[in-house]
Amino acid sequence: MQHVDRSRSKSVGIWLAALVGSMAAVAACGGDDASPASAGASDASLPDASTPDASMTGPDAATGAPDAAPDATTGAPDAASDAGADASDGATAGWPTDLLPASDATQVDPSEFLSTDQLQAWQVDLDGRGLRATGGTAHEAFIDALHDRLVSAGITQLRFEPATLSQWSVDSWSLAVASGPSAGSVQTASYVPYSGTTPATGITAPLVFLADGATPDASVAGKIVLFDVVEQPIPLAYFEQFAAYTYDPQQTVSPSDIYARSYLSMPTPTLDALQAEGAAGAIAIIEAPYATAKGAYYPYDRVLRAIPSVFVDQDAGASLKALADGTTQVQLTLPATVTQVQTRNLIGVIPGASDEITVINSHTDGTNGIEDNGPNAIVAMSQYLARLPQASLPRTIMVLLTSGHFAGGVGAEAFLTTHASDGLLAQIASVLTVEHLGAQEWLPDTNGLLAPTGKPELGGMFMPNVQALEDASYSMLQLAQAAPAFVMTPTNPSGTGDADNPVWPGEGQYFWGIGQIPDVNYITGPSYLLNAGVTTADKVDYDRMRRETVAFTQMLLELSQVPAASLRAVKP
Repeated sequence: MQHVDRSRSKSVGIWLAALVGSMAAVAACGGDDASPASAGASDASLPDASTPDASMTGPDAATGAPDAAPDATTGAPDAASDAGADASDGATAGWPTDLLPASDATQVDPSEFLSTDQLQAWQVDLDGRGLRATGGTAHEAFIDALHDRLVSAGITQLRFEPATLSQWSVDSWSLAVASGPSAGSVQTASYVPYSGTTPATGITAPLVFLADGATPDASVAGKIVLFDVVEQPIPLAYFEQFAAYTYDPQQTVSPSDIYARSYLSMPTPTLDALQAEGAAGAIAIIEAPYATAKGAYYPYDRVLRAIPSVFVDQDAGASLKALADGTTQVQLTLPATVTQVQTRNLIGVIPGASDEITVINSHTDGTNGIEDNGPNAIVAMSQYLARLPQASLPRTIMVLLTSGHFAGGVGAEAFLTTHASDGLLAQIASVLTVEHLGAQEWLPDTNGLLAPTGKPELGGMFMPNVQALEDASYSMLQLAQAAPAFVMTPTNPSGTGDADNPVWPGEGQYFWGIGQIPDVNYITGPSYLLNAGVTTADKVDYDRMRRETVAFTQMLLELSQVPAASLRAVKP
C-alpha cells in the first residue's frame, strides 16, 4: 500500500516561501462567547452528470443536460456530542490514505473522499461549540482544531496570519419593566451585537413605540424605543433577474415563490436613526415566537454603535407595546465590553505545477453549525488534493480559512491588505468560497415554529459575470445534484465590497468587491442561519454535503486549467 508523502518541497516563488516558511501562531486575546440564546448516513457515489433533462436552464439546456421534528433550539444529544468530541482532535481512523494517480486530478474519484459519517461527526462537533463570535475563545479553539485537521489531511505548509479588531462582547443582559402594575422581568430573544453598552446596573428610561415607517425625531431622545423589525419577503423572481442559469431539473421552485427570512430585515437603519436622535436604547421585535427568534445574531458589520439594544419575540413585543406610552419606565442592562483583540486567518498550501494559485475559502467564525460548515468540507477536499501528484495540479492550491465574517469581514480584508503589495494577490487566478453545505429547508409552521419541509435549501452560486465561472458553476451543480440553485451574477455590481455595501451576500464577495479577484461563492440561506446555538446536525443532508464536496473538488481542478485571463473576462 502506498501512503501519502508529506514532504513536498518544491519552491513556488519568493512570496510563497515567505508565506509558508515558518509557523507564526498569533496570540488571540479573545473575549467571551456568550451565546445570545438563554443518524449517520452511508457514502454515496456520484451519478453520471450527463443525463439529459430539458427542464434545466443551464449552458446546455438547448440539447438537455443532465415523525415530529425536534425543537430547533435544543442542544444535540449527549451521544452525538461525544462523537463530535472524538472527531475534533484530528483523528484519521477510516480516512483514505493511498496516493492517488494523476488521472484522479482529471476526473475525481468519489470513493477517495472522507465519509458522510466523518462529515456528520464534525457537524455535531460544531453544534457543541455554539456561537463562535469573532476572536472569542470558542472561535479561536475551532481555528486550532481546523489547523490540526489540515495537518492530518496532509498539508504541511500551514501558518496563521493576524487580523485585529475592536471586539464587542457581553456575558449577560436583561430587560425589565421598572414601573407600574406590570413591573417585572421581560424575556429577551437575544442582544443586538455591537449595538452599545450600559453600566452594570443598566439604564432606566421611558418606553416609547416607533411605528413602522415613522422617522425618529428629537422626541425619542433619552428614551428606550420599541420598534418592529418588519419582514421583507422577496419573490424568487428577484433572484432570477440576476441568474445566468437555473439548475432545477425537478422544477421545484418558481418565480412566484416567496423567499422569507427574518434576517433579511436588518434593524440597522432604524438603530442608526435612533442613535442620531439621541435615544437611550432600543428594543427590536422579531415577528416570530420565542423558540424561533431565540439566538438572533445580527447585524454583524463591525460598526460599534452607541444605542444598547435587545431583540424580543412577538409575544413579548405585544406586551411591551401596550405599555409604550412614554410614562412606563423600563430597565435595559447590556454591560458589554470592547477590547482590541487579534484573531487569525489560517492559510495552507498544496504545491502544484505552477506558481499560479487557486484558492479554496470559507470562514471560521459563526453562529451555529451551518454557519459555517464550509471549513469542514475544505478539510475533506484538502485530504483528497494533498494525495495527488504535484505535477498533476495545474496550479498551486491555497486553503484560506478567513476569520471575521461576523465582524464585517475583518479577516478577508486583512488578507487583502497584508498582501496588497507583495505579489501574492496577482498570483491568484481564482477563489472558490463554499458556505452552508448540505442545508435542508426548515420553515415556520402554522404556529411560527421551524419545521422541516423535506426539501433542500435553495442555493446560490455568486460570481462576476464571467462565462468560464458561470459554466463551471453549473457543471458543479449538475455533478453534485445540488438542486434547486441559481448561478448568479452580482446582485449589487456597483458595490464597494465592504460589509455595508457588498457585491453579493457571502464571504467571497470581499475578494471580488475589494480585490477584483475572480471568486465563485456557493451559499445557502436557511431560516436558522443566524440563530446562535441552534442545533444543525439534524438539518443537514450528509449525502448531499459529500456530493457537494466532491463536485467542488472537481470544479476547482477544472478551473485550475482555465487561463487566468479567461477567469477575469467580465462580459459587457
